[in-house]
Amino acid sequence: MNVLLTLTTIAASVALAGQTRQLSMPPSFAEKLEPEAVLSAYPLGVIPKQAAFSHHGKALRTLILPNGKEGWVYQVGGKQAQTYQHPTREKHTVYETGPGNGVRTYTLMFDDKGVVIDVLYNEKGRHDGLTALQVQRKVRGDGTPRKDEGRDVK
Repeated sequence: MNVLLTLTTIAASVALAGQTRQLSMPPSFAEKLEPEAVLSAYPLGVIPKQAAFSHHGKALRTLILPNGKEGWVYQVGGKQAQTYQHPTREKHTVYETGPGNGVRTYTLMFDDKGVVIDVLYNEKGRHDGLTALQVQRKVRGDGTPRKDEGRDVK
């Protein structure tokens, strides 16, 4: 019985050690960072949902992208504080964003296993931005994807 308990403990420790390998942390989405710098440094194919949530926080919204993959949308910049007074005289301050106010939108794209496979960037609406795959290919100086890039993308 003791031998079985010891073997179970060892097996669980080995499995846990394999899951807690060191992840390279992605850059933060911040106003002061240039989008190209964020996209070129974002580690693709290694950041699971839990790590993305821990690093970036809760997404503004989640959506299903045109290719069927899940996306988490984050916005930075362009926020303006507005204070409103409730009829009960209680004041509430909210931060509003609007198109054209310097709002930067980053969308994490996840594969079917829940790993970030691309980051989409937009500044002025749909289809005017870049993707991490585009920027990283340009930095490498080739148009060919690495063997693990774009996996599970339809």
